[in-house]
Amino acid sequence: MTELLRANVLADFAYYRRSRLLIAFALVFLLLTGLTSLPTFFMNSGVQNFNSLQEIYSTMNGFLLFFAAGLGLFVVSSHLRNRSLKMVFTKPCSPAVWLLSAFASAVAVSLLLNLIVLASAVVMSFAWHLPVRAGLLFISVDTFVASVGLIAYLMLLATLAHPAIAVTFALIFNADLFYDAQMWAQSVIRSGNSSLGLRPFTIFIFSSPWCMPSAKRPRISTAACESYMASGDILSSH
Repeated sequence: MTELLRANVLADFAYYRRSRLLIAFALVFLLLTGLTSLPTFFMNSGVQNFNSLQEIYSTMNGFLLFFAAGLGLFVVSSHLRNRSLKMVFTKPCSPAVWLLSAFASAVAVSLLLNLIVLASAVVMSFAWHLPVRAGLLFISVDTFVASVGLIAYLMLLATLAHPAIAVTFALIFNADLFYDAQMWAQSVIRSGNSSLGLRPFTIFIFSSPWCMPSAKRPRISTAACESYMASGDILSSH
């Protein structure tokens, strides 16, 4: 099984490398990120550097989430569209091995991209003398965990429906929808409503966000910037 898993993972890596759509998406994102970060090179302010790092890092992590979802979607839908499952779902390779290899390859690519983005942010923090490395690591770990959830979520949807339907379903039934429903349920309960029909709905809503990939990513707090300014760490370096 190990050899079969390794062979399937290598085949998935080859697919990622040859996919023009994924490469084009990555190039467009790098171009947009470069244009966004261009004004920062003409400014010499600790506060502005902090805000720029926050904006660039948030943008890059958002890209990682969308890219991870695309990996999970395309690696499954491409096999379905090309009708290549007849070759995959034969002995000695089982459907479970194929699906596990697709998930493992997508997670590995997502982890590699997260490490690259984290390393780039750490380099910028050193160059701009911003002591926020611990926060960058926490956000990177959170982004990777959310990426794994998105990969699994889109792979499940891609096996059940057309890619367009899967994307539409993922965009509608996301974490924000369940979070808003949870806030509404809490407000109704606090108002004194004890309806019997509300209880099953509340239990479902309260448990749903744990099963859905979170769309709300943490950011480096601006309060940290103010504390660093008060201590003189940022301003003393410029």
